[in-house]
Amino acid sequence: MTLLGSHTPAAAFAGVRTLTNSHRSLQILTKNAPYALPAVVPNPAARIASSTALNSLNPIALLGGAAQDTLGPAAICTMALLAFQYCAQPPLTRKFLDSRVNKKGITMVEEICKMGLSAMFLLSMGKDVVASSLKGWTLQSSLLLAGLPAVLYATQGVLTYLGYQHTDSVTFNGLNQTKTLSAALWCYLLMGKRQSPVQIVALGILVFSALLFQGTISFSSLFGKSDDKSKDAKEEEDQKTSLTLGILPCLGAAGISGLAGALSQKGVQVAGGSGRNPYLYTMELGLYSCISLIISIFATKNGRKALREEGGIFKHWTPMSIIPVVVRALGGVLTALVHKYAGATRKGYALIAGLIMTGLTQSFLEGERLSSDELLAVVFVILSSYLHLSYPPIAV
Repeated sequence: MTLLGSHTPAAAFAGVRTLTNSHRSLQILTKNAPYALPAVVPNPAARIASSTALNSLNPIALLGGAAQDTLGPAAICTMALLAFQYCAQPPLTRKFLDSRVNKKGITMVEEICKMGLSAMFLLSMGKDVVASSLKGWTLQSSLLLAGLPAVLYATQGVLTYLGYQHTDSVTFNGLNQTKTLSAALWCYLLMGKRQSPVQIVALGILVFSALLFQGTISFSSLFGKSDDKSKDAKEEEDQKTSLTLGILPCLGAAGISGLAGALSQKGVQVAGGSGRNPYLYTMELGLYSCISLIISIFATKNGRKALREEGGIFKHWTPMSIIPVVVRALGGVLTALVHKYAGATRKGYALIAGLIMTGLTQSFLEGERLSSDELLAVVFVILSSYLHLSYPPIAV
């Protein structure tokens, strides 16, 4: 094929030169076109054959796909910050927050702080970003995207508290870790986010490592060695664990957690084409959570009783109590950012990393060495992270 309707390359070059003397770069590209095009645009059949041959030699493609599903700087940064928050939360809560404080009062202040932090971060991004984030916003879309997850999170909290009261700690921790698998399942059902076979194995390793680090399971028990628990202690744990009031609520809470996480990820990633601004989305979640808390306080007998007491729902608060509440609110903002840049499934890796950091910090401060199970759990987390990042599903 020739250029500009000419029958020879020379005529084509001359036609281009007559256009203007300022198009020197176009002259060069055109002059080299007859020789460059075959290399740039190869025969389609040859290109397909070459791609197939390369993929057949690539073990990553055989096991899970190309390594294109990598974490960007924003995902890594937000996941690391969420892990630090998860690590810092328990000691701050124990130190500054009285265990007798009203839980609904804590949650309400947390949601208010979450909305305030999100508004501050959103406004700091400039008027153009704010205008772009609010463009097309409607109450109907807000209720659909954030109202339902807010109700789900509230329901999850009730089921978690119920399950914690009617199961032993080993059973509770074990069932609670299934929320990572639940998030992967709901992301697939709602968003079509597939997991490769290797990634499914990696998630299983992650759950196992969490149970191992928390002491829910141990290698000694796996190999059939007897533990030190007496028969009476085991019977007491069995009596404490209830199927209908303990196990089923724990499984329900884990399933709802995955569903709420998948809905949040869908809201901040794909809603409106490019997804909701994570700060705006966090503000919406906080608003609807506050509304549901206010309704529950006035609708329940215990809530109305707390309001009549001296100090109300803020009884047993101190000026320092705000510290763990603000840190937890910051964790809520980070969670929305992790959903935006990494996804609900990979949020599990940030939380497990925070769990390990908590154990390492406590071991350092108290001068205690980590057990062999805890060290193995760290190795399994690293292995799981490598497998999940290196073997994404094959693009179809």
